[in-house]
Amino acid sequence: TMNPAGKGYGGRSTLPANLKALFRPIAMGRPDKELIAEVTLFAKGFNEAKDLGQKLVFLFTLSDQMLSDQQHYDWGLRSLKAILQSASKLFAKKKKQVARKLTSHEEANIIASAAKNDTLSK
Repeated sequence: TMNPAGKGYGGRSTLPANLKALFRPIAMGRPDKELIAEVTLFAKGFNEAKDLGQKLVFLFTLSDQMLSDQQHYDWGLRSLKAILQSASKLFAKKKKQVARKLTSHEEANIIASAAKNDTLSK
């Protein structure tokens, strides 16, 4: 792998120069979490997807900055997607129960409930 050697990655060593020459350099970027959250929520039927997506990503950003660095805290894209998936399931269940358009307050409560459920220690 190309993971850095000696930075907490066990059993890794640097690649020899002749092997490195076979790899092409690539550029990596950070995913736009707000856009991912917004599109996912819109696709699942949330009417306030833009606002809710921004708030959820802001929660993740603040949590990542303010909470201590511990292994069990995960504020990455995988966790965000898990919360969005849980929120989608809760949204579908709630929409089936009430059979009407949900209010923005109800949608916000669904997001908050999904975030709470998925971030509690298991």
